Amino acid sequence: MIDSEEFQYLAAKMGCEISINASTRLLAYLDAMLEQNRSVNLTAVRDRESAVIFHALDSVVMGCVPFKKAPENALDIGTGNGFPGVAIACLFPEAQVVLMDRTLKKLKAIERALDFAGFDLKKFELVQMDASEAPSHGYKGKFNLITNRAVGPPNEMGILSMPLLAEEGRMLAWLSDDTAAPTTLKGGLRFVGEMYYDLPSPANRKRHLVDYAH
Repeated sequence: MIDSEEFQYLAAKMGCEISINASTRLLAYLDAMLEQNRSVNLTAVRDRESAVIFHALDSVVMGCVPFKKAPENALDIGTGNGFPGVAIACLFPEAQVVLMDRTLKKLKAIERALDFAGFDLKKFELVQMDASEAPSHGYKGKFNLITNRAVGPPNEMGILSMPLLAEEGRMLAWLSDDTAAPTTLKGGLRFVGEMYYDLPSPANRKRHLVDYAH
């Protein structure tokens, strides 16, 4: 079974640093999320070792991004099962994280998993909302970091993210290896860079993370 030390090692192999404490917290959440998945459909990946790679390890790749300053306010659009939003809280413990999804029962399941895993729920805001509605609900220009993983194509997400980002805020998009990343996005976000990486077994999948800025 992949424990926090092995997880830290796997992250380091991809060039990403994560502390043992952060690894332990993230895996505790993943285990709690998989338990919630028995009653609420959060992920089709039910095998723990696969889920560690597909969800947790894939999420912490954002730790390789060279932020000038650690994000203070972050938004995970279409959070689904809480990844990568919960990983933000583990990598950047000072950040306030908004987990946004259109499905309330998923958000309730995430909340239960966070509580069971021992997270401070005050560090999170779980919001049932379509991201297109967020600018008119007090989130305009609020976030230093916006993540979207398996939610939509970069241009679509760029349009949603632009009004929500603070000046110089970043949007990170996870893409499969064969999906080209546009260098300019509708909405005005500019391309900063991208990182290609391989998820190890049992995923054995090539991925890349694309970084855009306000």
